[in-house]
Amino acid sequence: MIERSLEDILLGLVLLSFLTLYRIIWGPHAADRIVGTNVMMTNVILAIIILAHLFQNYTYFDVAFVYVLSAFVGTICVMKSLGKGKLS
Repeated sequence: MIERSLEDILLGLVLLSFLTLYRIIWGPHAADRIVGTNVMMTNVILAIIILAHLFQNYTYFDVAFVYVLSAFVGTICVMKSLGKGKLS
């Protein structure tokens, strides 16, 4: 039963990812595109965690953790470069 619910949630994440992709491509401002990218990263992380549970392969949690760290660092770098124009 929980597997069916997780599959439905995964389908919802895919549909939300397409809506988020619209915001990333046609967002009116840079801030909208950054928020859209962060939401897309969150959707991917949730999908990895759900798939890890469905496949009962919990090493994917490590992959999700590395993706979380790289997404965080990437977001900080983009925000810093937009704010000051340089990363240092």
